[in-house]
Amino acid sequence: MEKKRKKRRANGEGSVYYNKKTGRWMAQLAVGYDGKTGRLLMRAKSSATQAEALENLAALKERYLHTAAVLADKMTAGQWLDKWFATYSRPRLRATTAERYAFMIGVAKEYIGKRRLGKVAEFDLQNIINQRFADNYERARYFRVVMRMAFGRAAKLKMIPVNIADDLLLPRKPHKKPFVRPTKEQRDALLRAKTPFFGWREILLTEFMTGLRRGELLALHWRDINLAEGWLEVHHSLVNADGKVMLTDPKTEQSRRRIYIPQALCQELRDYRHLQGIARLESGHWEHPDLVFTYKDGQYISPAYFSSYYAKVRKRLGIRTTFHMLRHDLASRMKDSKKFDLKDIQEQLGHSHINVTMDIYTHLNEESRADVGRWMQEDMGNVIPIDEKRQQREMK
Repeated sequence: MEKKRKKRRANGEGSVYYNKKTGRWMAQLAVGYDGKTGRLLMRAKSSATQAEALENLAALKERYLHTAAVLADKMTAGQWLDKWFATYSRPRLRATTAERYAFMIGVAKEYIGKRRLGKVAEFDLQNIINQRFADNYERARYFRVVMRMAFGRAAKLKMIPVNIADDLLLPRKPHKKPFVRPTKEQRDALLRAKTPFFGWREILLTEFMTGLRRGELLALHWRDINLAEGWLEVHHSLVNADGKVMLTDPKTEQSRRRIYIPQALCQELRDYRHLQGIARLESGHWEHPDLVFTYKDGQYISPAYFSSYYAKVRKRLGIRTTFHMLRHDLASRMKDSKKFDLKDIQEQLGHSHINVTMDIYTHLNEESRADVGRWMQEDMGNVIPIDEKRQQREMK
């Protein structure tokens, strides 16, 4: 009688058997073949009982049935971060954002780059935050965002069982810098400051009246501005990336917007355009002839350098309002006029979500707080009986 051939188990089916030499039960799973040597790749785990071995087999299947999981034991964390960035992330990012992602990946690689992807634990990532970003909440938060995406993708591909960056803890969030509103005299002092920037006055005037982001302001083209009808449109942003200045798309789709400007500003820009035309003729070469704000040879103005120089000027003048706070200033002036709601301010500033407008750009100044206090005092009589003489003393 012919013996029945033992049916060979397929890859992914696995087996459980008792090892007489070790006296333990083994769960074993074939997960594929090595691409270089052609050898069968096996994963195994031992246990004291058959029941535990069956549980271990199920766990091995859960982890390794996806062929990508084998890579986690062969690929380093640094190799994975580079592959994730090149494949899933960089193609969709603006240049400045890609540069920030690359920086965070570089930091991670310093600590865990040579370790096997499957061996990296949450503790390792938390240790990076604790050592490198303990005193920088924003950088720690950005690091967590990048790591969540990178290791989240690895978990989705079943290269690792779970996303180890999901529950990373951040350092204590610092108190937000108080908004310092410039006075009319301070704005005038800024406008009159002597600087090497051609059109310094017009740059600041435009910022005062539009609240544009720094990159949006410096990327304005004359074709974006209708001086006859009094409006400008945002189509680009100027950024520092990869060691150079480049023109990119705006930060978000909501950043593409039309902003109306007063005729007084339109006249200032007309006069400035005339002077710029003269400078172009005298120069003989103007790098970006349609750009509104440039150096005297028509070159891009570096946003980073402009901010740095503005900071020097305001400190020299004893002004605490940063350039970014000029956006806050416009939002506050709009709110104080009581003619606009938060949606109007959101659209003016180009925020993608109204909660950004609410949390960052609507500031109650001291006068507004005093108004609230006076209203509460007056309204208290509508809430409970109050002694009039005592109320008068408190009002004083």
